Amino acid sequence: MLPVDVFAQEYSLEATVSENRIFVGEQFSLDIEVTGSSMRDVSLPVLPQLTGVRVLSSTPSRSTSISIVNGRTTTSTTYSFSLIAQDTGTHTIPPVSIEIDGETRTTDPLEIEVIEKDNLSTDSSRQLPDIFLEIELSDDQPVTGQQIVASVVLYFKQGIEITSFQPTSGWRTDGFWKEELENIRQPEAESVILNGVRYRTATLLRYALFPSRSGKLTLAEYPMSVGVRTRPSRNDPFGSFFGGSVNQRRVSLESEPVEIEIEPLPELESDAVNINAVGDLEIERTLNRNEVETGETVELTTTIRGTGNIPLLRKPEYNLPDGIDLYTPQESSDVERRGLNIRGEKSFTELLVPRAPDEYTVPEQRISVYDAESERHRYITLPELTFRASPGSGTDVASADELSRDRLRPITGLTVWNTKRSVPFHKTLTFWILWMIPFLVLIIGYLKKRQIDKLQTDSNYSRSFTSFETAKARLEAARTAHNSRDTKELYNQLHKALSGFVSDKLGLPLAGLSDRDIVDNVKEKGADPAIVKSLKGMLDKCATISYAPAGSMSEQMNDIEKTETLIKDLKKVL
Repeated sequence: MLPVDVFAQEYSLEATVSENRIFVGEQFSLDIEVTGSSMRDVSLPVLPQLTGVRVLSSTPSRSTSISIVNGRTTTSTTYSFSLIAQDTGTHTIPPVSIEIDGETRTTDPLEIEVIEKDNLSTDSSRQLPDIFLEIELSDDQPVTGQQIVASVVLYFKQGIEITSFQPTSGWRTDGFWKEELENIRQPEAESVILNGVRYRTATLLRYALFPSRSGKLTLAEYPMSVGVRTRPSRNDPFGSFFGGSVNQRRVSLESEPVEIEIEPLPELESDAVNINAVGDLEIERTLNRNEVETGETVELTTTIRGTGNIPLLRKPEYNLPDGIDLYTPQESSDVERRGLNIRGEKSFTELLVPRAPDEYTVPEQRISVYDAESERHRYITLPELTFRASPGSGTDVASADELSRDRLRPITGLTVWNTKRSVPFHKTLTFWILWMIPFLVLIIGYLKKRQIDKLQTDSNYSRSFTSFETAKARLEAARTAHNSRDTKELYNQLHKALSGFVSDKLGLPLAGLSDRDIVDNVKEKGADPAIVKSLKGMLDKCATISYAPAGSMSEQMNDIEKTETLIKDLKKVL
């Protein structure tokens, strides 16, 4: 749902419905939201003539929220109309007009579908529970090595609120390589109809699965503990009498096992090398140098990058020329798990050592990559590579022996005995070090006492001296909040760590400082523009986290690490 009109860069106007697919006789709401920073006069929305629905009240309910970020105030006002669906079919809600500061603005039209409840129940014998978990797959007939996305989806009836969720134990995925994807910032519930009953559904987690063999494979039950909150039924005559307004509890859920038929990869052409590559991948092969001496190492590196089964790629086997010794190959990978696809790169480095002077050629090679979309193999030809080995420049052993004999030639002549004269103790270095130690102890003690006195009497010096330790304690509190999934407290501690560190180091007032004041003071100290930009960005994010969706657990930990690095950079500047 996007804003349907933005004007003068000061206001936004948006129309939404609570449900797009509605039963006959079911109530739903039409919301008109106006958001702006300096609205002075906003009239009530005017509903046009509606078909297929009935308006319960022509006067909408109204709610207003105000947010202040860096001194800028934004007001959001929502007008809600209650409607009831009457006639089956697809109906259009025409543009709704509203007058803002003397100008008439309209929303975009909306489409809704009204359906009969009795016509939806295709399997009346199957009774679905109030809340249940399912594993939904992006593809139920993949080939070996192809990525499929397994989504952990929660279904729950209207009136149930989800307060938390936590996988309870490991999920068995025998026959699959599994990678958890980091794409979901915060689960969002949507409305669906199952067997004639309205449910809310939310995707909680997603995994990338790569089948490692063909045949019928089974994904085991996915276990999860869910915190739920429900309100008592309106038909319960004792619910409100005894004060039981809400019921909170934890529910243990398990999805049904899922069977998948994995197809084998088609046959390769006879001259192609199979590295188990499936996806949109590119391959290149390089030598680190073309001229070496006999016995020196040449690195032959094969790099595969792109989107696909990066973790399952095998080292390509090449037809290498004779006269080369091979050493244990090295392997490295860099995998990104954001979004719905695994992407990144994987490198295999083989160490080649020529035994004799010669010109060596690694022949041309074809590598197979299976494209799941086109359902066929794609072949990448790696060109031949050549390097030359020249004779090594060894050391002349005979000359070394002659040199040794020269060194060991006996000395003839008179023997002279030298006796080392003793030095008085007061002229030795040890005496003077021992003599200086008491004076050094006195000086260090005096300086330490001065520092302690200053810490007790000079509050600004004390704040500056302990600023880094204070910031570290707040970062630790942020990590604790991260472990307990308290997002607001996490970013509150990050904000305190940054603003408190700057104000303590610079002796700024403990209260009354805005984020802009913090950034301006850092800028005046000649901080690098990149540091100033990072500081402003993190302070803005901390200030707006109450109004913006929270990031994933890994993104939150990334923000903690960014803040820690930023504080270390500021420590060098302030």
